[in-house]
Amino acid sequence: MSLPSNYLDAFQEIAKSGGFSQATKVLNISQSALSQRIKNLEEEIGLTLFVRKPTGVLLTDQGERLLRYCQTRDSLEEELVQELNASNFFDVAGTLRIGSYSSVFRSVVVPALSPLLKEYPNILCEFSCADIGDLPGMLQRAEVDFVIMDYKLDQANLETQVLGQEKLVVIESKNASNRDDIFLDNDSNDRATELFFKFQKKKAPKYRRSYFDDCYGIIDGVKAELGKAVMSEHLVNGDKSLRIVNGYKPYNLDIVLHFYKQPFRSRLHQAVIKELMERAKLFL
Repeated sequence: MSLPSNYLDAFQEIAKSGGFSQATKVLNISQSALSQRIKNLEEEIGLTLFVRKPTGVLLTDQGERLLRYCQTRDSLEEELVQELNASNFFDVAGTLRIGSYSSVFRSVVVPALSPLLKEYPNILCEFSCADIGDLPGMLQRAEVDFVIMDYKLDQANLETQVLGQEKLVVIESKNASNRDDIFLDNDSNDRATELFFKFQKKKAPKYRRSYFDDCYGIIDGVKAELGKAVMSEHLVNGDKSLRIVNGYKPYNLDIVLHFYKQPFRSRLHQAVIKELMERAKLFL
């Protein structure tokens, strides 16, 4: 049995966008034509691929497996096309799609992968910096091929590799501040400060929260004497305008690479996993 590529492309775009409406715009076809392609695909393989809900669609277990196949197909096809056009057939090529969160994206992921990207100019990058809570969905929808998080997702169809540890400490400006009771976080869903004080196993200080969007905004806020923050130590080492507050135990978090189990991996994906495992810890 051969699955028509236009059926698979339609399925993949719906999975990525989370619904039929956005997929019709990307594919430039009518909703009825798109629905017919999915109907034909489901009849062809004898499986239901989506659960339709008022807010969009969810992949069934079978749908998730088919989406992983589509990812593998795309990666291997792109690699082959790049290799055929390259002077060196064994060149590493293709598009690297990886999602991570702010405190390790610029400081760990980019420098760890830079030597690989410089050595193989036929690698193109689609790097995404996102809130940790958004990363699992991005991986599930095949928006990225890898995500890096500060905890391990417990799913049977995922492979994980611990890349190192991130040490959280309390930081403040070296100058005196009258905002000692304010701690800076990314947003209202950021639990870093809460979890840090919970880890201390002693009564947490009373504090109010201000929000500065990402770790670099938080560091700038602390430098501006707008409050203290729980922050990754590797981001502030050597910064003479900041100091680590004594009296707290550092809170260590595993930095975990996630990717779906696949029967085949492109040379690019193999190289990325190897490079991150060997080099990420150098920057933590």
